[in-house]
Amino acid sequence: MAVTVLECRPDLPISPRRREAFDRLGVRIVRIPVVSPCPEYGTSYRVLACEAYEARGGGRLMIFLDSDSLILCEPDFGLAGADVAARPVDLRGVCTTGEGDENDAYWRALCGVCRVDYEQLPWVTTTVDHCQVKACYNGGLTVVHSDHGLFARTADFFRRSLEAGLRTRRDEGVGFSAGHGDVCVRGERLRGSSQACMSVAAASPGLDVRILPEGQNFPLHYYHHLLAEGLFDRPVLIAHAHYHHHLRDPAARNPLLEDGPGFPEDGRAWLRHRLGARD
Repeated sequence: MAVTVLECRPDLPISPRRREAFDRLGVRIVRIPVVSPCPEYGTSYRVLACEAYEARGGGRLMIFLDSDSLILCEPDFGLAGADVAARPVDLRGVCTTGEGDENDAYWRALCGVCRVDYEQLPWVTTTVDHCQVKACYNGGLTVVHSDHGLFARTADFFRRSLEAGLRTRRDEGVGFSAGHGDVCVRGERLRGSSQACMSVAAASPGLDVRILPEGQNFPLHYYHHLLAEGLFDRPVLIAHAHYHHHLRDPAARNPLLEDGPGFPEDGRAWLRHRLGARD
């Protein structure tokens, strides 16, 4: 399967060293300059770049991964007869548990500006705090055929939400750290909005979404929490890790470098070697 890297942020170009590495691996770099209407929200670049790339697709199966992804062994990214494959979000966060939830007004307003029946949204269970919420899928891994137009619809819904002044966070917030770097206060007020728009976009034409197994898009920053909770009391193989800050912050406790369960030994040994070589 061909691997393509989207270079979409003029302020964060791919370095010459990485270009050389991609070239050695046969990875294609596609430059899609994006002018974001809200550059303070870094995920907006992903939304718009995926829209532009999807337009070139012609019915191909696309597997979109965030850049803070690590594949440790053969992953399960199959659709298995569904239209889309993804994982639910980790935490309840900006999701809604239904009527009476403090976030429900946002979701109803989003469905309103996107002309989608709120009742069409299915229910999913968040992967870390185990809340039943209206469907909200983690944007770090999405599998879909480009002829479904999911990314174009997501971008359209995202623009509509901005034009309507919708914000997932009502207070000023304090900012937060994401896999791509620190997010400022203004960006924090949009946190989770891209995932909400994608989830509503999937529900709009009634696409069937396959919930991928636990070892795909695994939230590495919650590894120790899930370990203590007993997730690994049964066989769970982490094939694709969403590592967030763990390879950026040398002071962070990195589960990949420990000897806990869930990681394929070959993949962990390779990573340790690579990190040792980098040091």
